[in-house]
Amino acid sequence: MPIRIRHGDEARYARYLAGLARVPRRALAVGFELSQATAAELFVEGREFYPPMLADIQLATTSIHINQFGVRPGVVSDRFAELLIAKARSGVPVRMIVDARGSRPDGESRALFERLTAGGVEIFVNRPFAVRVARAPIGTDGPLRCNLRNLFAVDHRKAVIVDGRTGWIGTAGIEDRFEDGRHHDLFVRLQGPVVSQLQAVFLASYRWHGGAYADADIPALFPAPPPLETEASPALVLHNAPGRYRPISRHIVDLLSRAEERLDVMNPYVAHPQMFQLLIDAARRGVRVRLVVPPARATWSTGYVRLYHQERLAAAGVETWTYPTVAHAKAFVRDDADVLVGSCNLETWSLRRFFEIDVRIQSTHLAQQFRSRLFEPDIARSQPALPARGLRERAWSTAFYLVSPLL
Repeated sequence: MPIRIRHGDEARYARYLAGLARVPRRALAVGFELSQATAAELFVEGREFYPPMLADIQLATTSIHINQFGVRPGVVSDRFAELLIAKARSGVPVRMIVDARGSRPDGESRALFERLTAGGVEIFVNRPFAVRVARAPIGTDGPLRCNLRNLFAVDHRKAVIVDGRTGWIGTAGIEDRFEDGRHHDLFVRLQGPVVSQLQAVFLASYRWHGGAYADADIPALFPAPPPLETEASPALVLHNAPGRYRPISRHIVDLLSRAEERLDVMNPYVAHPQMFQLLIDAARRGVRVRLVVPPARATWSTGYVRLYHQERLAAAGVETWTYPTVAHAKAFVRDDADVLVGSCNLETWSLRRFFEIDVRIQSTHLAQQFRSRLFEPDIARSQPALPARGLRERAWSTAFYLVSPLL
């Protein structure tokens, strides 16, 4: 069962975590009450979201927290490293959690992470393929602990929290391919009480990996929100951690099942059989369903699974659009009012095993941003999707369909 955190009790949860000698995995399963976002803005493409994200980091005075699947050497990561090191040296605590698979800190990214740690950035690495792991930051030694229960639990999350007041949640890593056009991604910038939920999720993972903070730090980590000056939108952070409690997966099913008029979906890895059926069911009950995906060759196994289902999707009335490059964003908009966005893909590993983080926001204003800044221009650039053609393509699509519950 998850730990239920009432609205406004995020700091209390952080104190509970700080008091534990060792944080168990079950403490990562958290269920939040509905909160509020006072501001939510969509940014599409790295050239649009990296500059304001860096500007927020530049203004940080109390804490910078980054949970990121992929941080790789390049122009973009150099930009981040220079600023993060400068902030750390100025006295602002800079804490990062990265994934070994996505960031390769022991391989091609070693020099980058050595530079960051030498500059005062505290970095923990999630190691989903190691049998024994040290719960300690890069550059320090710690006792090795058994990691069997967490094997294959990739940390796929992508979030930034600055001063406990501003949160970024999205779909891109800190890598050049998200800025130079090879990948098509987004981030949403959040302000308001919901940012405390993002902060609580980060601190739980940070403590689980061996990080520490004092009770005296908590007021700065969870600053009192300013009085609401504008109408706030209902918002909820959803966190999939290894184990049985997978709220993102449940909310995806809920959103797809409740659509009445319009359903816009963008996702690069659509493979789980239930997800295809939910899209088909929505179209059959009269919902206009638009699905934007990358070319099948760009995502290989899951792309071929989608090709297998393409005739069924088209027959039901699902409009499937193939974006010309890797449409890597993960976004759902229901009835122009309900937005779900974050790191979770529509395949078994994301839905059932990986660490993932999403946010669900009830906002016609944000939904309109997604429609005007993402779906409409992207569909205008896309081509209608076609089913598998030729013996080779049909063979591959059938083969991957047969194993799709495992992908």
